[in-house]
This record gives sequence, C-alpha cells and structure tokens, in this order.
Amino acid sequence: MTASKAEFPHLKGKSQEAILAPDAERIRFIQQGTWIGYDRAKEAIEELETLLAYPPTTRMPNMLLVAPSFNGKTSILKHFQAKHPADIDPEGEATICPVVFAESPPKPDISALYSRILEALMAPFKSTARAEDKYAQIKQLFRKMRVRMLILDEIHHLITGSTSRQQEYRNALKSLGNETQIVIVAAGIEDAYNAFNADPQMSSRFTPFELPTWKLDHELARMLATLETRLPLKKPSDLKSEALMLAIYDRSEGTLGDICDLVKVLAVDAIKSGKEQILFDRVGKIRWTPPSRRKQYKRI
Repeated sequence: MTASKAEFPHLKGKSQEAILAPDAERIRFIQQGTWIGYDRAKEAIEELETLLAYPPTTRMPNMLLVAPSFNGKTSILKHFQAKHPADIDPEGEATICPVVFAESPPKPDISALYSRILEALMAPFKSTARAEDKYAQIKQLFRKMRVRMLILDEIHHLITGSTSRQQEYRNALKSLGNETQIVIVAAGIEDAYNAFNADPQMSSRFTPFELPTWKLDHELARMLATLETRLPLKKPSDLKSEALMLAIYDRSEGTLGDICDLVKVLAVDAIKSGKEQILFDRVGKIRWTPPSRRKQYKRI
C-alpha cells in the first residue's frame, strides 16, 4: 500500500513532499537545512527592511549586527538578501542590485575591501589598481545599479590590524556611506563592538542589534517545534518536550547553528536506524562534537 502525505500531519511544507522520497533523498533534504523564522530573526529582518526603505539623507542610519559565532547572523543576512535579489531594470539594460553582500577581508585593508565589494557586484576590475580607482568605480556602480544597502559580514576582522590601519578602514566606511548615501550593515561576533567603539563617530552611526545565545525557554521550544515540522521523519519526535529539549540544549551549548546541526545529525540517524523519530537516548550517544570540545583538539 502506497503512503500518502496525509499520513504525516506532523510535517509541513516541503517536508511533506520529501517524506515520500527515498531515504537518500530525505537525508539530503535534511542536510540542506531550512530557514527558521524565529522571533529575533523576524525582528532583525523587519529592521533591515526599515533601513532599506530609508530615504537618502546626509547621515544615513546603519546597523551593527552582533552575535556569537555560529548563532545565525549570516543566515539572517543571506535570507534578507535573497528577498531583494538583483534584477534587470525594466526601463533599461542595467542590473538593479538593491542589496550588496560582501565579507570583510581578514585584515583592515582598504584596497582588499574595495576588491570584495567589486567582486560582489560581479564587476570587472584590476586587483592591482589603486584603491582610489576601485573606490571611484564602486561609487559609479552603486549609482548605476541603484544600490541602497551594503552588508559587510565578519566586520570583527577590523581589529586584527594596527591602530592606524583600523582608523583608515573606519574612515573608508564613513566616506562610502556619506558619498553614496547608502545604508551600511556591519555584522560580526562580539569583538565587533571593540572595532567600532574606538571611534565615537562610528559607534554613534551604527545602532547595535544583538542575537544572544539561546535559553531554555518558550522561544526555544517554539523554534524546535517549527524545526521538527521541516524534518521528513515518518514519526513525530516532540522536540519541544522538556527532556528532549534539555538534552539537545545541553549538548549543543545554546548556539543556533549547533542546535540545528545536532538535530540534523539526529534526524539522519533516525532514518538510517529505521526508528524514524529522534529519541532521547540518542542525543547523548550520537557521534557529534560539542563546540567547547572542538577547541580542545590539536593536530598531532
């Protein structure tokens, strides 16, 4: 007898389609992951939408998105960018790109920053060109492509350079924002505060928005319940139950990325074992390394 989607009311959306697929495809579906719109993520998206719609002015508002490593900041930014993709101008041949996403270079190097922005714009340029020439090209492209927001991830790399290099980098960001009248969203781990607080002008221009580590509360329960509906397992697991939620929280150590990764591993294990649900006793036994222990490993 062939199974139907109606037999799996604990699933929603694409997972209802995936539940009828072979095991290998279900595992791939789980490993690809999914966007979870939990409350704080929705608030961040709403704030980004407000900033994107802000009219050009002499002093544009900016955001400093701060979160512990692997706690969802890049996923939020990528999800927001995907909502505002580049498109062809219906009135011309130019590409309209409202949101540009680039990763900060590993050191506060202005020329390297400009290169990464140009790469994000998919613009041809000479890597050996002077920083001034790259900057001029960026300003021209921002106007032509109607860029309204620049997202710079991993901004905490700023503090790896000398004091003078850090200040040059901050000044470059201020000039770019002032001259193009775009919103700049900088994102990084907690060290990003140090990168900006050294300059009163920067700290006053960038409003902080934090993504704290998770707590054992109702929001975590709701997030796990939502995540469960996205896992194509044939039996419900009740991830929000007190015992299972506590076990997952303790082993993942409270960061969103590790919570989701652990649940993925458990879900794949549930398919391979034939259990088709995540069980409490597997959380502590599954082969998976918590974040704190990863830091202890050394190469031999």
